[in-house]
Amino acid sequence: MDTARDGIQAGNEKFMAAFKQGAAAAVAALYTSDAQLLPPNSRMMSGPQEIQAFWQGAMQMGIKDAKLETETVESQGDLAVEVGRYTLTIQPEGGASQIDLGKYVVVWKYEAGAWKLYVDIWNTNTPA
Repeated sequence: MDTARDGIQAGNEKFMAAFKQGAAAAVAALYTSDAQLLPPNSRMMSGPQEIQAFWQGAMQMGIKDAKLETETVESQGDLAVEVGRYTLTIQPEGGASQIDLGKYVVVWKYEAGAWKLYVDIWNTNTPA
């Protein structure tokens, strides 16, 4: 088993590359089969189909790039908790480019030889 931090970094690199390519299916494939997505101001989503649909919708709304920066990783057995910061580049069609800064917590699970996202929650630093 890779160290959790190394495996999470590899997972984040794949996430960022797939996101930049607009490949929602590739992003969703980085989650466990029983993963949960907890986006801000939205309902909880579970499983690959709902997660792929969410990310596809985000990409269609204009989110073009996601940069993930790990702050801390704590692991125990086949689970790890990552706390980090994100930067989203948003370019809505016909609109001005925007940047969203925020933070996230991901519970990762070691499954089928790789660290995968198991529970994913985030929120913006922008005041409401």
